[in-house]
Amino acid sequence: MSSAVTIPSDSLTEGLMDRNKELLIVTHNGRFHIDDVFSFTTLSLALDLDNRPFKVERTRDTEIIEKADIVFDVGGVFDGKRLFDHHQIGAPERDIKQTPKGIEGTIPYSSAGLIWRAFGLDVIQKLAPDLDDKSRKIAHNVIEKALVIPIDAIDNGKMRPENGLNFSSIINVFNPAWDTDDSSTQLERFFEASKIVRTILIYQLNIEFARLRAIGCTEEAYKNSPDKRILMLPRWMPHIYPIFANAWATQLVIYPAENEWRIGTVPIRMHGNDRRKLFPASWGGLEGEALATETGIPGSKFVHKGLFIAVTETKESAIALAEKTLGG
Repeated sequence: MSSAVTIPSDSLTEGLMDRNKELLIVTHNGRFHIDDVFSFTTLSLALDLDNRPFKVERTRDTEIIEKADIVFDVGGVFDGKRLFDHHQIGAPERDIKQTPKGIEGTIPYSSAGLIWRAFGLDVIQKLAPDLDDKSRKIAHNVIEKALVIPIDAIDNGKMRPENGLNFSSIINVFNPAWDTDDSSTQLERFFEASKIVRTILIYQLNIEFARLRAIGCTEEAYKNSPDKRILMLPRWMPHIYPIFANAWATQLVIYPAENEWRIGTVPIRMHGNDRRKLFPASWGGLEGEALATETGIPGSKFVHKGLFIAVTETKESAIALAEKTLGG
């Protein structure tokens, strides 16, 4: 059976009310992995964004652990507020139905998952204060599926790291060699690894924030498009999700790009390759005058031989090409 995870209502301040206090954060010493590096990255980012002073100690000393304000990946206890270990019997798990990379079934949390569940929304709220609650939860869930669940699965032996370089193996190379016993070197490498993970996390969040912004822009563009089969965008933006989420009958998408206009096709299924509508077969692979002659539309520049994208010189020629494709 899966244990329920307690998500504190105000994880940054509950029980830690003195905002001027330098918080003591503790994790284990020795070799580090992607789960504890990601945990520290999320936690330190949340605290930095909240202007909370803190220091980090990597140790297994129980006296220091007991004095700590926040403990992760060590200590043998999880309470969802300040203690975030996952090695003990009865540690939290969750049932996974669908994720990237085919992960499914009961997946125990690593410290990465526990810290993300407790502090991830704090990070998102600070980085994107204009997002509404629904959008913040969507962004949180996307990061969990894309980054966190694979980390949890690998750390708990439910998934093997891929061959070659991957998120986990990249972080592992920051560990000092086996015959390097200098703890200061290990701590320095831990912080170096965290900087890399912080950059990846922030960039991944920025991509998701942009995707969420595109939903509103796409819906506004659809409302203003005269022919609902043709979505007229002011520029390229992620548009496939809103087409399917809103069950639009859109077949072609027009947008400006680099002093030309492009016409894209729409897949039959969200992540499929088959298209709702392709350009006429006789147009495939043609360019310039040859294409303009075949289509009868001046300004036609190019149609891909796969018939899924076309390019024109002007907006007007793009609309004409789209309408002819649809038989309008």
